Amino acid sequence: MPRTPSPHDLAGCEDALRMAIQHGVWDTAVAAKVRSMVGEDLAAVVLVSLNLQSKARAKLGDGIWWCTERSLRQATPASVADLKARWMHCTTVVDGCCGLGADTLAIAKACGSSNRPITAVDTDPMMVAMATENLRLNLGSIPAKLDVRCDDVATFAIPGDATVHLDPDRRNDAGRKVRPEDYSPPWDVVEQVLDRCQAGIVKLAPAAEIEDRSQRHRVWISLDGSVREQTLLTASAIDRAGASLGQRLAESARSAVVLGKDGNVAVHSNERIDQTVARHDKPLAYLADPDAAIRAAGLTESFADRHGYAAIGGPSGFLTGETEITGDLAICEPVIWSGACDDRKLRKTLRSMNCYPWRVKTRGVSQNPNVLEKRYRPCGERPVTLWIGKGIRRQFAALTAPE
Repeated sequence: MPRTPSPHDLAGCEDALRMAIQHGVWDTAVAAKVRSMVGEDLAAVVLVSLNLQSKARAKLGDGIWWCTERSLRQATPASVADLKARWMHCTTVVDGCCGLGADTLAIAKACGSSNRPITAVDTDPMMVAMATENLRLNLGSIPAKLDVRCDDVATFAIPGDATVHLDPDRRNDAGRKVRPEDYSPPWDVVEQVLDRCQAGIVKLAPAAEIEDRSQRHRVWISLDGSVREQTLLTASAIDRAGASLGQRLAESARSAVVLGKDGNVAVHSNERIDQTVARHDKPLAYLADPDAAIRAAGLTESFADRHGYAAIGGPSGFLTGETEITGDLAICEPVIWSGACDDRKLRKTLRSMNCYPWRVKTRGVSQNPNVLEKRYRPCGERPVTLWIGKGIRRQFAALTAPE
């Protein structure tokens, strides 16, 4: 690990990084120039960040970002961080395990004008240095009471009125950790921190299992169709998030929040988990596939019940109904054909309808969607969605098209 840079080191590193970015192409000459500017140890930091700039901008927004591969993977995407920052009570805010500072940046934008203390904490001195620089480079103006410090959130003196955001480290050299007891800090320490604050917002892996109980609400957040995190809300953060989302969030319950590319936010929330809904063996007038956040939250059948839909085969299958589901919470299209999942028959049907599958959705079957897209592309000119799933007795195929 390179030594922790001093303010003088950071200024030199920034000059070197800007020079390398302006050069535009990473090559041995650029690497040599960087080493001559900051020395061998700090050159490693600059060159790692240089190689990650395009990924960092795609995830965190335009700007210059100090990061490592691991810290960038751990970081919250900008739109998700902005959403959660709106759930903060802008009294005193503590961002524990702040990493490279993505959530701290969003919190500072949302709460900086309140002139209340915002403290970002991390045990890694290098992360503290990177977060400090990322805030300076990308925030515009630094709130007077924003502080980034090297400390352990487990022992940090948290004011009683604080809203605490926690992003426990879910990665190490062995890979990603799913079980909260394997996080750093582990879950028992996280619980102790939550007991010492007014409200908590904790970032978890989507598959992490914790208890649903009073004064807790769990939210699964998806972005562009992919679940980015599970978020635990405690105490007054539940009401704050509900007010921001425009929907009451009940204690001991779950929600799914879908962030669209256009910035729209859609929410499905229900106190009942995995209700029992009707089962069907084949599609009705419409086929629907709920967003991944709804499935990850265990709210598939709750969603089906709300819209009067049935599940094909079982709760893990596609949903089907007689009326269209609108909005961003599900892909829903009218069925133009359905039948047996037979390759020859399917190919013949596509040709007769002059169709090709621009999108293939599979559920509970072994077929590879990418292979099927290529296989059936020559069948026609009209784009449709091909669905392949498992009914109660056999596999089925269906074609849908937007109205």
